This record gives sequence, C-alpha cells and structure tokens, in this order.
Amino acid sequence: MRKSVIGICILAFVIGVMMILAPQEVVKVAVIVIGVGAIVNGFYNIIKTQKLISDESFQKLMIIRGSLSILIGAIAIVFPLLFADTIWTIMIYVLAIYLLVSAGLALYGATKMKTAGINTKMFATEIGVSIIIAVILFLIPATIGRVIIRILGIAVILATGVFLYIEWKNKPDYVYAEEVTEEENTNNSEENNDSNENPSDK
Repeated sequence: MRKSVIGICILAFVIGVMMILAPQEVVKVAVIVIGVGAIVNGFYNIIKTQKLISDESFQKLMIIRGSLSILIGAIAIVFPLLFADTIWTIMIYVLAIYLLVSAGLALYGATKMKTAGINTKMFATEIGVSIIIAVILFLIPATIGRVIIRILGIAVILATGVFLYIEWKNKPDYVYAEEVTEEENTNNSEENNDSNENPSDK
C-alpha cells in the first residue's frame, strides 16, 4: 500500500478517536482551523475572485466578503487564546453566523458570475459546505452537538477502515525475479561454452 495513504488513514483514525473521547477539544481545534481557512479565503477573494468580472458591484462585494473573512478569521484564532473558555461558545456562534452571511454573499456573487458566463461550481460547493458547517456549529454548544461529534468520529474511523481495506484489496501484485546465485551463473556459462564447442551431429 502507498505510504501516503497509510499516513492519511492513521491521521484520520487519530482524529476520529479524539472526536469520540474529547469532543470539546476537537471543537476548539476546529474553531482555529475554520479561522485560518477564513483568512485564506478572504485573501483569495480580494486578490483573485474580485478580478473575475469587470463589474463594480461584484468587485466591491468580493472585497467586502474577503475583508470580513480575514477579520472573523483573525478573531477566531486570537480571541479564544486570550480569553476564558466561555469565549469558545461565543466564537462558535460568530463563525456559524459568518458562514451563513458568507454563503449568502457567495450566492449573489455566483449569480453575477453565471450571468457573465463563468463556471460557478466552485462557489456552489463553497456555499453548500458553508451552510452544512454553520448548521453543525449551531448544534455544537447543545448536548446534541457532542453526540453529533462522537457520531462523526465513529463515521471517520469506519470510513478509514473501509478505505484501508479497499486500498489493500486493490494493491498491485508484484512478480519478483528469481534470484540466481553466482555459482549457478558460472555453471550455466560453462554449459553454454560446452555446447558451443561440441555441436551435436546431424
């Protein structure tokens, strides 16, 4: 099996176990990860996306969306590290609201892009993922949120096991060449020389 696949599966398994045993810690890590993702997405919107269409309203929208993403992302990373644990719950709701607002702005942007004849699959995926994550974030502070995280952890572990099994089943079969010793090689050479020196009679 490929070493990279094994490494990813081990990482996924560890994450799945952590989701089951320590859901609260996983949420804290997720908040920071979403914050980093928001910052990256914000810079991408400002640098790349807003240049896709020469429409002033679209460009302003993408700059606003990008700036909002950078601001919220920075807050999501810095605030929980500076303040008490209660800020985590607040940040979860802030991120959930941000994702819904961002999805709404992305939907408007996708409409503009579609009108201009530009492929909007990337935006459609981003909108769908943002809404799903927002719903999960709204549920996390409640008791059901921890249950959901643990269920997702079990799903990650099972998916990892299935993926490893499929990878093992589809591994290529290697045919190894027979090893010839030096002595055998010498004997074969002598036999060939003898046959060349003493050709058979016709």
